[in-house]
Amino acid sequence: MSDLRDAAELALTALENTCPNNWTSVKENLRKALAQPKREWVGLTDEEIHEIRLKTLDSVATNYEAYRAIEAKLKEKNSGS
Repeated sequence: MSDLRDAAELALTALENTCPNNWTSVKENLRKALAQPKREWVGLTDEEIHEIRLKTLDSVATNYEAYRAIEAKLKEKNSGS
């Protein structure tokens, strides 16, 4: 389990045991978040890294553009869609 998930579980337990009803929305949001299935991180394959490298190695591309291309590909793969 991740440190963040552990912290959320501890926070929910503490809220349930000590806080009045005006914290209901916070408790419900924590319950919903904890009920979500854990997704595994998906990284880039060697082929994807090579493809990005080829696209960003031309004289026009900057390091910034290469980093943004990497970021976009990782977002695409990990969006959960």
